[in-house]
Amino acid sequence: MKPVPERTTSTVRRKPAAEVRAWIYDRTIAGLTRGWYRRVLQHLPAGARMLDVGIGTGGAIARNAELIRSKDLCILGIDIDADYLYRCTKVLSLARLTDHVTPRLESVYEHNGGPYDAVYFSASFMVLPDPVGALNHIKSLLAPEGRVFFTQTFHHTRTPVMEKIKPVLFRVTTMHFGRVTYERDFRQVLREGGLHLDQLATMGRTLNASYRLAVAHPRRAKDRSASEPFTRATVAPVNLQHRGLSQS
Repeated sequence: MKPVPERTTSTVRRKPAAEVRAWIYDRTIAGLTRGWYRRVLQHLPAGARMLDVGIGTGGAIARNAELIRSKDLCILGIDIDADYLYRCTKVLSLARLTDHVTPRLESVYEHNGGPYDAVYFSASFMVLPDPVGALNHIKSLLAPEGRVFFTQTFHHTRTPVMEKIKPVLFRVTTMHFGRVTYERDFRQVLREGGLHLDQLATMGRTLNASYRLAVAHPRRAKDRSASEPFTRATVAPVNLQHRGLSQS
């Protein structure tokens, strides 16, 4: 695998403010997304290879370490925030996941690894500046039977207040919360990006919103049924130390 850029490793001393940013993210986001990751990881067959777009501090994925090891999963996690990845490197080491999860400072638009059995956007999808462009790019990184997973908060009715507040939250929390997302808009983005929606399941809900798991695959002439089980892409068995996920 391509090594993590040096500035994301523990040999580089971070400024206190940077460490606080990562700590806030870990304490605020990881608790919620821990269950989201588990739902996605449970879908994956043993030995699957996954690209995690927006791995952040790695807190949520580390909380699923036992599941990852039991399934012998190989995950490449990318993020554009060096402060988060600095913490992520340490978190993965403490969770004994360095043989299974590799973090890298990189944009999804620049990544050219794979092929992947799964690509996962954990609430990071609607934060992207060009979601359709991201889908068009990652389709080329999927194995023939690969799937794209999303965990996303959907608001049920239009909420003008939240539409204004979410973009401003970054200035206060240093975390990108994206924009208020509605199901119809999400479905439209998937159509424009050439994906067929296999599944849209509710994981939880509040008064005016719900947390959903979406599973999709690149649209083709004859789409499989949404109920057809997801099986590992047909690839030759390889050792974790030699998996070619991140060649670029």
